[in-house]
Amino acid sequence: MELYLSANEVTVIKIWADTNIHGGHWGDGDFFVPEEKIILEKLDKMKNGMMELTKYEAGIILAWSESSHGIYTMEEESVIRKLNDNIKKNDGTDK
Repeated sequence: MELYLSANEVTVIKIWADTNIHGGHWGDGDFFVPEEKIILEKLDKMKNGMMELTKYEAGIILAWSESSHGIYTMEEESVIRKLNDNIKKNDGTDK
């Protein structure tokens, strides 16, 4: 799935990732699930706000979003909505 993200939305995702990866989900934060590293690399290499994600990667980002405990900023709500909409739109496909 192709997803457009603003610079603020990318920042939000990186904050979620940092909270989850370095916040102790695997202990000392030195352990990355390969897909997490791939997502972070994709975020760093984005061009013109466009990012290609699989449904599985979108699910990881949504899991990261839970670090906000249901209290979301507008940017966070926007990212979650975009991910969920794209997952539904691409249901039945791998991308």
